[in-house]
Amino acid sequence: MLRYVSVFQYVRLIPGVKGSHFFVEVWVLGNLVAALLCMGLLQYDLVPTWAAWFMLVYSFTRILEITVYQVNVLLFDPYQSANYNVKSYRRLVVLLIHNYAEVIFWFATSYMVLANKFGIGISQGSMMDTLLFSFKTMVTFGSSSLVSIEHVAHTIIFVQAIIGLFMTIVSLARFIGLLPKPVSQDSSEHDMDMQLTQLTGEVKHLRKEVNRIKRKKRK
Repeated sequence: MLRYVSVFQYVRLIPGVKGSHFFVEVWVLGNLVAALLCMGLLQYDLVPTWAAWFMLVYSFTRILEITVYQVNVLLFDPYQSANYNVKSYRRLVVLLIHNYAEVIFWFATSYMVLANKFGIGISQGSMMDTLLFSFKTMVTFGSSSLVSIEHVAHTIIFVQAIIGLFMTIVSLARFIGLLPKPVSQDSSEHDMDMQLTQLTGEVKHLRKEVNRIKRKKRK
């Protein structure tokens, strides 16, 4: 149900958008540009309080949207439909890397909002310092860089560290999946690989037959 706490989920209701791969690419790229723009405006203190609230809420909404999407892609989507497929496995990995970077940028945006507008000092440096702090928190636990020790700050940093750990594991798994499998010279391993390939083909054929029979019964 968390997928419905998402702006994109409602944008997809626009006619002609739902099945568009191009729109997805524009959406993720546009969000990264939006995060950079927000950070630039905050750097020069050009953001009124109401807009700062909007940036803060949207930052956390977008982070939740990305996290839920990656959890769905990894754990649920492949098993919700027998005909599940992706446009390109490499495209999936590129989007994952983009999402990883975007989470870093949106957390940096939220840190700047909290420091500039609400006095919660997580990283009170420049735009680049805050971005570096967000990156360090994403890949490590970066708490040694804290300017202010506050419960809210620790909670947000802990959440980013957990999301960073999850996204790092998923990224590594996807990259490993892209590596070509070497052919084994061990006869037993080679035979096992051949059997697995044959079984995979048979399972795919059986799935197609089952789906064909189901479609016939519906008609």
